[in-house]
Amino acid sequence: MTDNVETSSTARSGAMQYRLDPRAEDSSIHRLPQVFINKTSEAIVIRTLNEATCKGMMDMYMAYEPRNSFQGLPPMGDAACKSWVNHMIGNGINLVALSFTNGVVGHAALFPIDDKVCELLVVVSPRLQNTGIGTRLTRYISQMAYEIGFDRIRLDVEVKNARARHVYKKCGFEYLAEKDSRELEMALDLERYHEAVHAEIDTIMNPEVISITEDAPCADAVKVFLEKRVASLPVVDEENKLIGIISEMDLMIPSHLSADVNHVLTRDVLSVHQHTTIASVVRLFQSMRVRCIPVLDEESRLVGIVGRKDVLAYYQKRFLDDDDGAS
Repeated sequence: MTDNVETSSTARSGAMQYRLDPRAEDSSIHRLPQVFINKTSEAIVIRTLNEATCKGMMDMYMAYEPRNSFQGLPPMGDAACKSWVNHMIGNGINLVALSFTNGVVGHAALFPIDDKVCELLVVVSPRLQNTGIGTRLTRYISQMAYEIGFDRIRLDVEVKNARARHVYKKCGFEYLAEKDSRELEMALDLERYHEAVHAEIDTIMNPEVISITEDAPCADAVKVFLEKRVASLPVVDEENKLIGIISEMDLMIPSHLSADVNHVLTRDVLSVHQHTTIASVVRLFQSMRVRCIPVLDEESRLVGIVGRKDVLAYYQKRFLDDDDGAS
């Protein structure tokens, strides 16, 4: 896998029936499974484990080759492997990655140590490793841990598994200690980010949003795109209520240039309320692949826009500048 991630003895033995941890029921990934296109152009669904996908998860591990390939896992014997998987089904907080043609192709799980600390496992089917599935699983399972209320995720990773270490670093994990010549301990500190990402989006949005009315000619939109260097324009009515969005790509067809905005705009537009948390907006940026999102008030009036750079600027001020001052 891009990201074979190892677990501890917590997940190595026992057998239990499937159950959904009650804390996972309120997570965003449980309410809204995520679909993305991996590096081989295959659609992959990431969702919480359910009764229908337990068998697929078992099949993935039973077919895993070679067995015993990371920290002695999956177990070599079939009976031991089945027992180990059943224990994860019964005791872990599980996500699975599903291929429309191949069933379960990836698995991520949290194993609580106590109310605030958990261990992590991420495994991807060998033939789909290095296609981005492990990175997505790591990000979503980390988000789930944050939403559940864990303060820290820890794991042990093999020194030789450079790709897994790269994925963990990319997802925010830091090295803690070298356990021995073969393993490193890593952890993701979620507590540090709890207060920051619960801030509401109106604290970082740009209130000076540039918009256009639906009856404006597309020629006016072209002028705004060229002069203001924006990638998209919210479209509003006479009450400044959001009714759609127009992008540069909408004007790539020459015949559109002589039309009005209301003929080419996209009406099914993603937006957020001004009191939405920064964490929620970040999840939208990760899952929807958009650059900016209009921000609305209680009356659906456009009050601002938030982009990826606004989030990065906030992170720099909140985290990086603090680190520089402390060093």
